[in-house]
Amino acid sequence: MKTRITHAAHADQLLTTALTVAGLAALILYAGAGAHALQAAGLTSNSGAIGGVANFVSNLTDNVKWLAATFIGLAIAIVGLLFTMGHTRAHDIAIKAGIGAAIIVGISGISK
Repeated sequence: MKTRITHAAHADQLLTTALTVAGLAALILYAGAGAHALQAAGLTSNSGAIGGVANFVSNLTDNVKWLAATFIGLAIAIVGLLFTMGHTRAHDIAIKAGIGAAIIVGISGISK
């Protein structure tokens, strides 16, 4: 006799798989980010102390770029999960996340 998977059990399996993939993606992003964030913040021994405003702004810009890249990666993972789970507003959220990412990426061109 064959066992039939109910819709709820199938949704639970999809959710478990999606959360596992999101967790692995977050772990990969987090694993390499710590040392780079400390170096960008000027807290490592090889970068020295902040010598002036230009160096401070450079370090701050590096931190913001790292943070923006982390948020964009997380947004891509979440929007992918929304599409996988069949969320009714996944397209709307994807468009808003894309516009937000374009604004964040475009800020560096505006300030020059």
